[in-house]
Amino acid sequence: MTMIKEYFKQQNVQTFALLLFVALIHLTRSPEVLIDSRFWAEEGGFFTNAWVMPPLKALFFSYGGYLNLPVNAATLIARWCIPLIYAPYVTMGIGVLFQLLPTYLLLTARDKWLSSFKIRLLLALLLLFVPESLEISLQSLHIQFQLTLAAAIILILDTDSRHQRYFKISILLLTALSGVMSITLLPLYLLRCLLDKELLRFEQFIILLIGNVIQFSCFYESFHDRKYYFSMTDFLSIFFAKDLYIPFFGNNSLSNSYLLYLQSLIKAQQIPIFACSVSIFVLLTIVYCFYKYPNTRLASYLLSYNLLNLALVTFGAIGPSYWFFEPYFNQRYAFINQSLMCVLLTYFIYTLPKKGRYICGLLSVWLLIINYHNYYHFVSHSYGVTPWREQVKLWKQTPNIKIEIWPKGWFVKLPVTH
Repeated sequence: MTMIKEYFKQQNVQTFALLLFVALIHLTRSPEVLIDSRFWAEEGGFFTNAWVMPPLKALFFSYGGYLNLPVNAATLIARWCIPLIYAPYVTMGIGVLFQLLPTYLLLTARDKWLSSFKIRLLLALLLLFVPESLEISLQSLHIQFQLTLAAAIILILDTDSRHQRYFKISILLLTALSGVMSITLLPLYLLRCLLDKELLRFEQFIILLIGNVIQFSCFYESFHDRKYYFSMTDFLSIFFAKDLYIPFFGNNSLSNSYLLYLQSLIKAQQIPIFACSVSIFVLLTIVYCFYKYPNTRLASYLLSYNLLNLALVTFGAIGPSYWFFEPYFNQRYAFINQSLMCVLLTYFIYTLPKKGRYICGLLSVWLLIINYHNYYHFVSHSYGVTPWREQVKLWKQTPNIKIEIWPKGWFVKLPVTH
C-alpha cells in the first residue's frame, strides 16, 4: 500500500492519470457519437477537399477568411491513412488530443504555483467541466480554440530552455496558422518580452509574430457572414452572460429565461443595465486585486487576453450579437474566455491572502457543482442523421448519392472516380 501511495505521488503518474480521466470524460459524454462517428458540419467540407484536391492544395485551403491548418491536416490524414468507413474517427481522435493540450501544459509545468497536486487537480476539473465545450469537442474543425487557449497559457508559464521549449513554440506557430484569434496575443507577448527581458520569451513572440504575418498576408480575407461590428454594450452584456452568468448558474429552464430576456433587450437595441453594471463591478474588483496584491499580477495577462479576445470575437463573429444569448449557442466563442477565468480563479487561490483564497475556493466548488450537471445536461447526438458507416455502405453501392453528415443540408458528395 505504501509503495502504491508513493507511486501516485510522482507528478508524471498524476499527470497521466488526470489526462486519462479527462479524455474518458470527453469520450463518454456523447456515447452515440463515439459509437456511430461523425464529421461536424463544415468539417465534412474539409474532408471533401481532402478527397478531391491534391494534398498540398488541400493542406493550405483557406475557408471562412483564414487558413485553418489543423483541420486541413486532420482531414487529409483521415482521407489517406484509413478506410473511408472509419474516417471520422481520425478527426475525432485528433480533436480529443488537442482538447487535452491546455490541461497538459498546466499539469506538466514547473511553475511554483502549479507544484501542488491539489491546485493541478482543481485546474483540470475546472477546465473540464466549466467551459462550454460541446461545439469544439470530438472534432478537428475547432482545434484552433484549444490552440489559442494553449498559447494564452504559455504566456503566463515560466520559460525553460530544457523543458518544452520547442514544443511551446511549435504550438504558437500552429496557433497562428489555425485562425486569427492569436493576433490579440501579440501585444501581450511583446509586453512580457519587454518586462522579462528573456531571450526565450522574445523567441516565443517572434514565432507567434511570424505565424500571424503568414496568416494575414497570405490567407486572411473578409468573410461575408461576419458582421464586423462592435458595441460596448454588447461587449459588457456578453461578458456577463458567457463569463459570469452561465458558468455560475448553468444552462437550464430557469437560467435560460434570463438569457432570452437579455437577448430581447439586445435585439431591441436597449441597454441591459444590470448585466453591464455587474460586468463592470467584477472587472473592477479583479483589477483592484491586481493593484492591492502584487503576487496576483501575473494573472492580469489572462484578464487582458480575455477582454481582447472577447472584443475580437464580438467584432468578427458569424451572425448577429444576440446569438451569444441563445442557450447552448456560440459556445466556441465563449470557450477560451471561460477557460481563462478558471485559470485566473485558480491562480487567485494560490496568491491571495487567506480570506481571498477561501472565497475563491468556495467559488470553485460552486462552479464544479453547477457545471458537472451542466456538462451532461446537453450532449451531442446524431440529430436524426443516419450513421456515417451505414451511409458509406450505401455510397459504395450507389456512388452518386450524397452522404448526409449534419442536419439542414450538410453533406459530402464524393466523386465516383475515387
